[in-house]
Parts: sequence; C-alpha cells; structure tokens
Amino acid sequence: MKHEYLAGLVLAALVTAGCVDDPAAPEPEPEGGPITLAAAIAQSGRHGDLGNEVARGYRLAVEILNEKGGVHGRPLQLVLRDDRSDAETSARLYAEFIASDTIDALLGPYSSPITNAVLAVTEAAGIPLVAPAAAAPEIWAGRRRQWSAQLLNPAPSYLKGSVEVAALLGARDVALVWEDTAFPASVAGGVRVVAQEHGLDIVFAEAYAVGAADHEALLAAARDAGATLFIGGGYATDAMDFARAAVAVGYQPLLMSLLVGPAEPNFIDEVGDAGRCVVGNAAWDPMIRTSGFIADSETVVQRYEATYGTTPGYHAAAGFAAAELLAEGIDQAISATGEPDRSAVRDFLFTAMTETVLGPYSVYPLEHVQAGGQRALTGLQVQWQDDGAGGLTRRIIHPWAVANATPCLMR
Repeated sequence: MKHEYLAGLVLAALVTAGCVDDPAAPEPEPEGGPITLAAAIAQSGRHGDLGNEVARGYRLAVEILNEKGGVHGRPLQLVLRDDRSDAETSARLYAEFIASDTIDALLGPYSSPITNAVLAVTEAAGIPLVAPAAAAPEIWAGRRRQWSAQLLNPAPSYLKGSVEVAALLGARDVALVWEDTAFPASVAGGVRVVAQEHGLDIVFAEAYAVGAADHEALLAAARDAGATLFIGGGYATDAMDFARAAVAVGYQPLLMSLLVGPAEPNFIDEVGDAGRCVVGNAAWDPMIRTSGFIADSETVVQRYEATYGTTPGYHAAAGFAAAELLAEGIDQAISATGEPDRSAVRDFLFTAMTETVLGPYSVYPLEHVQAGGQRALTGLQVQWQDDGAGGLTRRIIHPWAVANATPCLMR
C-alpha cells in the first residue's frame, strides 16, 4: 500500500507539471460543429435510378465514418438536394450551397453534361468537389481545372475491353450506335480507336437524339449490315431497350456490349433472358476486394445489402468513394483550429495517390492541361452468364488479370 501511495504522489506531480496526461481526466471535446458536405443529384427524372444509387453511396459513407467518430472528432453532415436530372436546376442548387456559406466541400451530381454545368459554378467559387459520376474527358481535358477531381475512368476507355474480347472471339465487323450527348459520344470515339487497332471494320454507325432511339430499327440495321459486334448505347434505359430489341428482331451478334446498365444489379431483373451474354462496363465489382479511408468493400457490400436489400453496383461504390476521398482530404488538411481548409483539401485531391473503395485514385496535377482528370482507375467488362442453377449472374471477363469467367457468345 505504501508503494501504491508513493506511486500516486509521483503521478500527481507529473500531471501537475504537464509531463503526462491525467488518466482520470475526461477526453477533450472536439471543437466546432459538423463538417458539411453537399450535393445536388438526380433523385427523380431521367437519371433518377442511378442518381439515387450514387446518393445511397454518399449516405452510407457518411454513416460509417460518423460511427467511427467522424474526422478529428467532428461528425460529417450530408446535405442532399434533388436536381431532377436537369443541368440548369443542378447548377442553381450548387449556387445556393455556395451562397449559404455553410458548406465545407462538395460532392458531384450524376452524368457528364450536368457535372459540366455545375463545375462552371463551383470552380469560380473555389470549393473542392469530387465528381463520382462524370466520365466525359472534355470536362477536364484542356480546362486546367483547379478545384474539381474526376473519380471514374474516362469514357473513351469504357468499352475498350469489350472490343478486345470480341476480336479474340472472332468478331470482325462492328455496329456502333450512341446517344448524341457528351459521355456516349466519347465512348464511341474510344471504340473507333480500339476497333482500328484490332483490325475490326465499323460497318454501321449512327448517333441518335436523347429519347429518340428506335431500338428495333437500329438493331435490324446492324443485323442487316452483318455486324458480329454490337456496341454502344446511352444510359440504363437504353441498355434495357437494346437487349429486348435484339430478341425482337432476331439479331444475334457474337457479342453485344452496352454502356451504362448491364453492370447494375437490376438489369437482369428488367430484361430477363434477353440479358444472357450481354456485356457492359463497370468501374467496380463486389467480387474485387478494395479498401479506402472509411471502409473496405466487404463492409460496404454488407452494410448496403442490410440497408437496401440489394447488392450495390458501381454507381453506389462511386458515391461512397467520393465521400471517402473528401473525408481523407479533410482529415489530412484540417487546420490547427479544427476547421477544414478548402485550399488544403483541394491540394490533397490534386496530389494524392491513394485507394478508395472504387479502386486506385490519382488525377493530373494542378497546372496540367488535364488537371483533375482521372489517370489511375481502369474499368472492368462484366457479362451476364449462366449461374448453374437456371438463372443468370454477373461475371468479370476483362481485364484478363482479374477475370473470373471466360466470355460466353450470344450465338
């Protein structure tokens, strides 16, 4: 007891002198209120389904991070508004965020055209923004962005792997169709380049206006042109309509690869057996293990399934990763007073070589002609194949290094 008493006196003296912390003292309260992230994103309208997927990723990232204590003891607060899939509305909502002067950093909207409109507002205001759902390269190429970072792999690479797979399977003639907007047009441009590299002839090519595609007529023209690879499309609804239309007109190319849609978990629920062997791009797949500042992919999948009753697609993972990236930047850049420093967060976004749940992240640095454009992430090609139990399941068929199945043919 005497020794314990003396030890207590020594500890008290050290605490008084400031040499050690008092073990009985309460933890200091974090200074300041919540750190606020905001986004306007499609929760209704043309892009509502996938916009909501991104928003779910935002919410889940903030939820898990706050369960872990937030950033430097401060919780993250998420403010979401519905831009109704409209570029003008989205830009106005971001202007309102900026005018409120309560936002520390921004998360992007859904789609390339809407993101492009929004960046005209946010760049001028000098607020860091991570864009999780914009792949058109012209948003960054030649623009020397100073505050906005791209998360997805650029659009020209989206279906490059599908062309490589089709060439290996013996396809020689390509039908290329695309919605006449920035993102699908960029994908089509990338397809032209890689098709030429592999000696494939484009025997039918046509753009269509938003909402004006005659899917059966386009597929009949591709069939009559003898195309053994059908590739392109627009957004999720187009992908479903093209898959159904192929059956309706009796078109069976060796391979059909479509833009946004086939990677989403609900694609096969909507089109059924018409989706058999259909391929699409995915920036991420639950089968590949990834990890970032907030969580690993297994945790994200488990929590998402528990909350929403379905497996997340890559749009949800991209939303999670965008919030994750901003949280990591804020964690590293937070000032001595406990307040996020916007310039320091921006500097992190433009210099970091890090990992998120979506995969590797690195963008072109400040002052580069493509500053803010993604240069590390590469996409996957996924295909719906027999699951051995009478149904269809999604498999990875490209890149070869991570493929978990060999490609199946549509004929």
